[in-house]
Amino acid sequence: MSKENEDSNYELILNAFISLLIRVGYQATTINKIAETANVNPSTVFRKFKDKEGLLNVVIDRHLQDLSTIFDDFTATGNIENDLVTMSKIYQEFQISHQQIVVVGFQESFKRPDIAKAVEDIPIKFRAILLAYFDDMKRQEKIASTIDTDSATMNFVLLNFGYFISTIRFNNPKLVVTSNDFYNKQIRFFAKSLQ
Repeated sequence: MSKENEDSNYELILNAFISLLIRVGYQATTINKIAETANVNPSTVFRKFKDKEGLLNVVIDRHLQDLSTIFDDFTATGNIENDLVTMSKIYQEFQISHQQIVVVGFQESFKRPDIAKAVEDIPIKFRAILLAYFDDMKRQEKIASTIDTDSATMNFVLLNFGYFISTIRFNNPKLVVTSNDFYNKQIRFFAKSLQ
């Protein structure tokens, strides 16, 4: 088998695993279901990843690698509203593209502390970046001097996490707003409350 075909099978299997994690969860995802979804032989899955845990380890490793660079392209402009909208979009896009970690993290966190840590690492990194940003904006007098930046940071992290969970879990329009409304109403409202 060619190297290109081997690489293709690796990605097919990994994508099938991720798809099944989101649809049916970790426990219900079997090697046979993965192989069927990827249109490969189960022995190919075993050969490439050893077992389901091997697949999960690859997903966690990729997640943590992507997380390490999540805000590398972000440059603060000093416009609080626009900066917070941009940071929220980066966070939401990352969460959506890595939602399998969050889903599995909720399901398996007691059995797999490494998954719980991977899920926790997202808001921890987001919090650190936001806190530094809010402290900097406070020094520049772009947000009110009375703002408790630590509390503002936690509120913003929780606002974004709550929106993400709502979008992947609920369909009821009473619980979910469009992304446009989230960014242009909730995030901008939050930003204005800091000034």
